[in-house]
Amino acid sequence: MIHAAIITALFLLWTNESKAGGLIECNNCASPKDAALLSGSGLAVVMDFERARLSAFNVEYDREIRKWRAISTPVPAQIQMAFLRVLDATSAFRGPHEDAHAMRGGGSVVVLHPDNPGNSNGIRFPESYTSSNTFDIVASATLRTRLGQYLATELAGANTGSPTWNGIALSIQQAALNWAGLKGGGSITIMITWRDGSRTLYRVTPDNVAEAKYQKGESRDSTGNKVPDESIADPISAPSYAGQYYFGQHGDLDNWVRSAQMYGVPVQRGGSSRISCSWDGRTVYCQQY
Repeated sequence: MIHAAIITALFLLWTNESKAGGLIECNNCASPKDAALLSGSGLAVVMDFERARLSAFNVEYDREIRKWRAISTPVPAQIQMAFLRVLDATSAFRGPHEDAHAMRGGGSVVVLHPDNPGNSNGIRFPESYTSSNTFDIVASATLRTRLGQYLATELAGANTGSPTWNGIALSIQQAALNWAGLKGGGSITIMITWRDGSRTLYRVTPDNVAEAKYQKGESRDSTGNKVPDESIADPISAPSYAGQYYFGQHGDLDNWVRSAQMYGVPVQRGGSSRISCSWDGRTVYCQQY
Protein backbone atom coordinates (compact mmCIF):
# COMPACT_ATOMS: atom_id res chain seq x y z
CA MET A 1 0.00 0.00 0.00
CA ILE A 2 1.39 3.37 -1.02
CA HIS A 3 1.50 5.98 1.69
CA ALA A 4 2.13 9.63 0.81
CA ALA A 5 2.35 12.48 3.26
CA ILE A 6 3.57 16.02 2.90
CA ILE A 7 6.16 16.98 5.44
CA THR A 8 5.43 20.65 5.36
CA ALA A 9 8.54 22.59 4.50
CA LEU A 10 10.68 21.11 7.27
CA PHE A 11 13.74 22.64 5.79
CA LEU A 12 12.42 26.13 6.52
CA LEU A 13 13.75 25.39 9.99
CA TRP A 14 17.26 25.33 8.59
CA THR A 15 17.22 28.06 5.91
CA ASN A 16 15.93 31.57 5.50
CA GLU A 17 15.00 31.10 1.86
CA SER A 18 11.25 31.32 1.44
CA LYS A 19 10.65 29.82 -2.00
CA ALA A 20 10.48 26.12 -1.31
CA GLY A 21 7.99 23.41 -2.04
CA GLY A 22 8.62 20.86 0.69
CA LEU A 23 9.48 17.29 1.54
CA ILE A 24 7.08 14.52 0.68
CA GLU A 25 7.16 10.97 2.00
CA CYS A 26 5.83 8.55 -0.56
CA ASN A 27 6.78 4.95 0.17
CA ASN A 28 6.67 2.42 -2.68
CA CYS A 29 5.87 5.47 -4.76
CA ALA A 30 4.32 4.73 -8.15
CA SER A 31 4.90 8.27 -9.41
CA PRO A 32 7.26 10.59 -7.53
CA LYS A 33 6.42 13.32 -10.01
CA ASP A 34 2.72 13.18 -9.17
CA ALA A 35 3.59 13.17 -5.47
CA ALA A 36 5.73 16.29 -5.94
CA LEU A 37 2.76 18.16 -7.37
CA LEU A 38 1.16 18.00 -3.93
CA SER A 39 3.84 20.26 -2.48
CA GLY A 40 3.03 23.55 -4.15
CA SER A 41 5.44 25.88 -5.93
CA GLY A 42 9.19 25.50 -5.48
CA LEU A 43 11.72 22.75 -4.96
CA ALA A 44 10.12 19.50 -3.79
CA VAL A 45 11.91 16.34 -2.69
CA VAL A 46 10.10 13.01 -2.64
CA MET A 47 11.45 10.50 -0.12
CA ASP A 48 10.73 6.82 -0.71
CA PHE A 49 12.20 5.05 2.29
CA GLU A 50 10.97 1.59 1.33
CA ARG A 51 12.73 1.74 -2.04
CA ALA A 52 15.64 3.87 -0.78
CA ARG A 53 15.07 6.59 -3.37
CA LEU A 54 15.21 10.37 -3.37
CA SER A 55 13.66 12.32 -6.24
CA ALA A 56 13.69 16.09 -6.65
CA PHE A 57 11.48 18.36 -8.76
CA ASN A 58 11.01 22.04 -9.38
CA VAL A 59 7.25 22.54 -9.20
CA GLU A 60 5.78 25.49 -11.09
CA TYR A 61 2.51 26.67 -12.53
CA ASP A 62 2.37 26.81 -16.32
CA ARG A 63 0.02 29.66 -17.23
CA GLU A 64 -0.21 28.58 -20.87
CA ILE A 65 -1.63 25.15 -20.15
CA ARG A 66 -3.07 26.23 -16.79
CA LYS A 67 -1.59 23.29 -14.94
CA TRP A 68 1.05 22.59 -12.35
CA ARG A 69 4.07 20.74 -13.64
CA ALA A 70 7.03 19.07 -11.91
CA ILE A 71 10.40 19.27 -13.66
CA SER A 72 12.98 16.71 -12.53
CA THR A 73 16.21 18.06 -11.02
CA PRO A 74 19.17 16.09 -9.61
CA VAL A 75 19.64 15.54 -5.88
CA PRO A 76 23.24 16.40 -4.86
CA ALA A 77 25.36 13.28 -4.53
CA GLN A 78 26.34 13.94 -0.91
CA ILE A 79 22.68 14.16 0.11
CA GLN A 80 21.91 10.90 -1.67
CA MET A 81 24.83 9.27 0.15
CA ALA A 82 23.66 10.58 3.52
CA PHE A 83 20.14 9.27 2.89
CA LEU A 84 21.39 5.80 1.98
CA ARG A 85 23.78 5.70 4.95
CA VAL A 86 20.86 5.96 7.35
CA LEU A 87 18.70 3.42 5.52
CA ASP A 88 21.51 0.90 5.12
CA ALA A 89 21.80 0.65 8.91
CA THR A 90 18.16 -0.30 9.47
CA SER A 91 16.76 -3.79 9.80
CA ALA A 92 14.91 -3.24 6.54
CA PHE A 93 18.16 -3.13 4.53
CA ARG A 94 20.86 -4.61 6.79
CA GLY A 95 22.12 -8.05 5.93
CA PRO A 96 21.84 -10.93 8.42
CA HIS A 97 25.50 -10.65 9.49
CA GLU A 98 25.73 -6.88 9.68
CA ASP A 99 24.12 -6.28 13.08
CA ALA A 100 27.55 -6.09 14.70
CA HIS A 101 28.19 -2.84 12.84
CA ALA A 102 25.42 -1.10 14.73
CA MET A 103 26.27 0.20 18.18
CA ARG A 104 24.17 0.58 21.28
CA GLY A 105 20.81 2.10 20.34
CA GLY A 106 20.98 0.90 16.74
CA GLY A 107 21.94 2.89 13.69
CA SER A 108 25.02 3.30 11.57
CA VAL A 109 28.62 3.77 12.66
CA VAL A 110 30.94 6.13 10.78
CA VAL A 111 34.65 5.70 11.52
CA LEU A 112 36.89 8.73 10.98
CA HIS A 113 40.65 9.32 11.16
CA PRO A 114 42.60 12.53 10.43
CA ASP A 115 44.76 10.78 7.83
CA ASN A 116 41.84 9.24 5.96
CA PRO A 117 40.12 12.40 4.76
CA GLY A 118 37.78 10.14 3.45
CA ASN A 119 36.88 9.69 0.86
CA SER A 120 36.35 6.08 1.80
CA ASN A 121 33.07 6.94 3.49
CA GLY A 122 32.28 10.30 1.92
CA ILE A 123 32.98 12.29 5.09
CA ARG A 124 35.72 14.91 4.98
CA PHE A 125 37.77 15.21 8.14
CA PRO A 126 37.97 18.83 9.39
CA GLU A 127 41.43 20.12 8.54
CA SER A 128 41.64 22.33 11.63
CA TYR A 129 41.31 19.25 13.86
CA THR A 130 43.90 16.96 12.28
CA SER A 131 46.47 17.54 15.06
CA SER A 132 43.97 17.28 17.92
CA ASN A 133 43.37 14.37 20.27
CA THR A 134 40.60 13.35 22.65
CA PHE A 135 42.07 15.38 25.53
CA ASP A 136 41.79 18.55 23.43
CA ILE A 137 38.12 17.83 22.78
CA VAL A 138 37.40 17.10 26.45
CA ALA A 139 39.18 20.27 27.58
CA SER A 140 37.41 22.75 25.29
CA ALA A 141 33.65 23.25 25.08
CA THR A 142 34.20 25.39 21.97
CA LEU A 143 36.14 22.66 20.18
CA ARG A 144 33.51 20.07 21.14
CA THR A 145 30.63 22.16 19.86
CA ARG A 146 32.27 23.23 16.61
CA LEU A 147 33.35 19.70 15.83
CA GLY A 148 29.81 18.46 16.48
CA GLN A 149 28.37 21.06 14.12
CA TYR A 150 30.89 20.20 11.42
CA LEU A 151 30.25 16.46 11.70
CA ALA A 152 26.46 16.92 11.50
CA THR A 153 26.80 19.06 8.38
CA GLU A 154 29.05 16.50 6.69
CA LEU A 155 26.89 13.54 7.66
CA ALA A 156 23.75 15.16 6.24
CA GLY A 157 25.46 16.29 3.04
CA ALA A 158 24.58 19.88 3.98
CA ASN A 159 27.71 21.22 2.31
CA THR A 160 26.45 21.79 -1.21
CA GLY A 161 27.05 25.53 -1.46
CA SER A 162 23.30 26.10 -1.81
CA PRO A 163 21.47 27.34 1.32
CA THR A 164 18.25 25.76 0.04
CA TRP A 165 19.79 22.33 -0.54
CA ASN A 166 21.72 22.52 2.74
CA GLY A 167 18.48 23.15 4.62
CA ILE A 168 16.76 20.32 2.79
CA ALA A 169 19.69 18.00 3.59
CA LEU A 170 19.22 18.48 7.33
CA SER A 171 15.48 17.91 7.06
CA ILE A 172 15.97 14.76 5.00
CA GLN A 173 18.43 13.53 7.64
CA GLN A 174 15.85 14.16 10.36
CA ALA A 175 13.06 12.44 8.45
CA ALA A 176 15.28 9.47 7.55
CA LEU A 177 16.41 8.99 11.15
CA ASN A 178 12.82 9.16 12.37
CA TRP A 179 11.83 6.47 9.86
CA ALA A 180 14.93 4.41 10.66
CA GLY A 181 14.01 4.51 14.33
CA LEU A 182 11.03 2.32 13.49
CA LYS A 183 13.26 -0.17 11.68
CA GLY A 184 16.11 -0.75 14.10
CA GLY A 185 18.17 2.35 13.31
CA GLY A 186 17.54 5.93 14.27
CA SER A 187 21.02 7.25 15.03
CA ILE A 188 24.48 7.75 13.56
CA THR A 189 27.51 7.18 15.78
CA ILE A 190 30.75 8.88 14.72
CA MET A 191 33.87 7.18 16.07
CA ILE A 192 36.99 9.33 15.70
CA THR A 193 40.36 7.67 16.21
CA TRP A 194 42.99 10.40 16.51
CA ARG A 195 46.59 10.20 15.36
CA ASP A 196 47.82 9.36 18.88
CA GLY A 197 45.38 6.44 19.07
CA SER A 198 42.91 8.14 21.41
CA ARG A 199 39.19 7.98 20.63
CA THR A 200 36.18 10.32 20.72
CA LEU A 201 32.53 9.47 20.04
CA TYR A 202 29.73 11.69 18.77
CA ARG A 203 26.13 10.79 17.92
CA VAL A 204 23.40 12.22 15.69
CA THR A 205 19.71 11.51 16.34
CA PRO A 206 16.52 13.07 14.96
CA ASP A 207 16.65 15.59 17.80
CA ASN A 208 20.08 16.96 16.93
CA VAL A 209 20.64 16.72 13.18
CA ALA A 210 22.32 20.14 13.07
CA GLU A 211 24.92 19.31 15.74
CA ALA A 212 26.33 15.91 16.59
CA LYS A 213 26.48 15.43 20.35
CA TYR A 214 29.67 14.49 22.17
CA GLN A 215 29.16 11.22 24.05
CA LYS A 216 30.11 11.71 27.68
CA GLY A 217 32.11 8.92 29.26
CA GLU A 218 33.01 7.30 25.92
CA SER A 219 36.38 8.98 25.28
CA ARG A 220 39.51 6.80 25.54
CA ASP A 221 43.21 7.63 25.59
CA SER A 222 45.80 5.87 23.44
CA THR A 223 46.07 3.00 25.94
CA GLY A 224 42.32 2.54 26.17
CA ASN A 225 41.79 4.26 29.52
CA LYS A 226 38.47 5.98 30.13
CA VAL A 227 39.19 9.73 29.86
CA PRO A 228 37.69 11.98 32.56
CA ASP A 229 35.09 14.36 31.25
CA GLU A 230 31.86 15.82 32.60
CA SER A 231 30.63 12.32 33.44
CA ILE A 232 33.22 11.92 36.21
CA ALA A 233 31.35 14.57 38.21
CA ASP A 234 27.94 12.99 37.67
CA PRO A 235 26.90 10.75 40.61
CA ILE A 236 25.26 8.32 38.20
CA SER A 237 28.28 7.76 35.94
CA ALA A 238 31.15 8.68 38.30
CA PRO A 239 31.41 5.19 39.92
CA SER A 240 32.45 3.77 36.53
CA TYR A 241 35.78 5.61 36.90
CA ALA A 242 36.79 3.59 39.96
CA GLY A 243 39.63 1.21 39.16
CA GLN A 244 43.26 0.92 38.09
CA TYR A 245 44.78 2.87 35.21
CA TYR A 246 48.05 2.18 33.40
CA PHE A 247 49.52 4.78 31.04
CA GLY A 248 51.78 3.63 28.26
CA GLN A 249 52.18 6.67 26.01
CA HIS A 250 54.23 9.63 27.18
CA GLY A 251 52.02 12.57 28.08
CA ASP A 252 48.78 10.65 28.50
CA LEU A 253 49.10 10.46 32.28
CA ASP A 254 49.58 14.21 32.71
CA ASN A 255 46.71 14.91 30.31
CA TRP A 256 44.50 12.47 32.20
CA VAL A 257 45.30 14.12 35.54
CA ARG A 258 44.64 17.63 34.16
CA SER A 259 41.31 16.48 32.77
CA ALA A 260 40.29 14.87 36.07
CA GLN A 261 41.29 17.95 38.05
CA MET A 262 39.41 20.22 35.65
CA TYR A 263 36.21 18.39 36.66
CA GLY A 264 36.96 18.62 40.39
CA VAL A 265 38.55 15.22 40.98
CA PRO A 266 41.51 15.35 43.40
CA VAL A 267 44.57 13.43 42.22
CA GLN A 268 47.49 12.74 44.55
CA ARG A 269 50.61 12.67 42.41
CA GLY A 270 53.39 10.11 42.61
CA GLY A 271 56.22 8.81 40.46
CA SER A 272 54.80 5.78 38.63
CA SER A 273 52.82 5.32 35.44
CA ARG A 274 49.79 3.97 37.30
CA ILE A 275 46.77 5.62 38.88
CA SER A 276 44.18 4.10 41.21
CA CYS A 277 40.74 5.70 41.59
CA SER A 278 38.00 5.02 44.11
CA TRP A 279 34.43 6.19 44.65
CA ASP A 280 33.25 7.06 48.16
CA GLY A 281 29.59 7.57 47.29
CA ARG A 282 30.01 11.26 46.54
CA THR A 283 33.36 11.87 44.83
CA VAL A 284 36.01 10.06 42.81
CA TYR A 285 39.48 10.18 44.41
CA CYS A 286 42.60 9.22 42.50
CA GLN A 287 46.19 8.49 43.50
CA GLN A 288 49.25 8.07 41.33
CA TYR A 289 51.45 5.25 42.72
